[in-house]
Amino acid sequence: MEEKRIYSVSDINKYIKQLMDKDTLLNNISIRGEITNFKAHYTGHFYFTLKDEASTIKCIMFKGYAQFIKFKPADGMKVVINGQIGVFERDGVYQIYCKSMSPEGLGDLYLAYEQLKNKLQKEGLFDASKKKKIPFLPKRVGVITSRTGAVIRDIINVTTRRYPNVDLLIYPAAVQGVNVASTVIEGLKTFNALNNVDVIIIARGGGSFEDLFGFNDEALARQIYASHIPVVSAVGHETDFTICDFVSDLRAPTPSAAAELVYPEYSEIVNRILTDKKRTIIAIKNYIDRKRQYVEKLKAAKLEKVPLDKINRYRIIIDNLLSKSESSIKYKVEKYRTRCIKSISKIDALSPLKTLTRGYSVTENIDGQVIKSINDVNKDEQIRIKLIDGKIDAIVK
Repeated sequence: MEEKRIYSVSDINKYIKQLMDKDTLLNNISIRGEITNFKAHYTGHFYFTLKDEASTIKCIMFKGYAQFIKFKPADGMKVVINGQIGVFERDGVYQIYCKSMSPEGLGDLYLAYEQLKNKLQKEGLFDASKKKKIPFLPKRVGVITSRTGAVIRDIINVTTRRYPNVDLLIYPAAVQGVNVASTVIEGLKTFNALNNVDVIIIARGGGSFEDLFGFNDEALARQIYASHIPVVSAVGHETDFTICDFVSDLRAPTPSAAAELVYPEYSEIVNRILTDKKRTIIAIKNYIDRKRQYVEKLKAAKLEKVPLDKINRYRIIIDNLLSKSESSIKYKVEKYRTRCIKSISKIDALSPLKTLTRGYSVTENIDGQVIKSINDVNKDEQIRIKLIDGKIDAIVK
């Protein structure tokens, strides 16, 4: 009797893989289903499960194909994928190796979403330079969300846990359906008109692309952009993106994260203040110590006497210069006095008045000009004779 062959697990998995690899249908197949357990790996690969009402199948899309997807896959999204079904030998499971993915039943919505996104981006509504800064420690925060539900409870729990005396104002709005944009817009207008909050949070929990589509409204985007109060968008989960996220001043991955971004941890603030206080005190003390040591060094080197010594030295120099200047001035004065006396004597000796004292006279015409020759006068001309003690008027005969 022939002995029955026994196969290993690896043999079976390898055999099944070979069978599936040879199947032309499985090598190029398109499948419709709903995404669940979606994970975007840090390597760029997508891991998720595709399901319908009765079954599930694991899927993987490597980075080389995933980088060409023009939308953000998320749980609950209905898609059509194309790829190859193969066996992962190690685990003995089969899965779809996806090559392409497109939204199913959301084609028009995605088209509208992409068109609006591109339009607003070109207009500059998403520019980082236009984003308003979220204030540190806001006194009051306005929250636009559903009046009931887990979102508002999460925000209240997180904020009160992180910071005491939280002041929240809730504006009830529709977060799903046709009234989403209109009610959120009214909330934004109300807070801006009253100007009674420092920050506005627009919050909603996760959901399908259709559930969140109300936040992809052009009028809502423009109202957020026009708000003079900073706006934080906390719509959906971390993998969900809406127009509201792009135009807001800050995007939070979840409503709870929005509360954490707006309200800092009270204990961290206290610790930071205490740490800064200690550092400041130490810095001041070190500065004073350095200056005290510097003064002590000056005293030890007797440098404090240097300015006075310099003053006394320059005072002596100035006194010597003054004495020399006085002597020089006196010498100059005596020299010029002697020279003046000699000049005066010469002038006095040459003076006509000196001649008159010796019996001489000076004859002038009527105009005061000295007559030196008989040719300088005419007959009957009036002349004047100057003597030492007076004048004589005469006529030439």
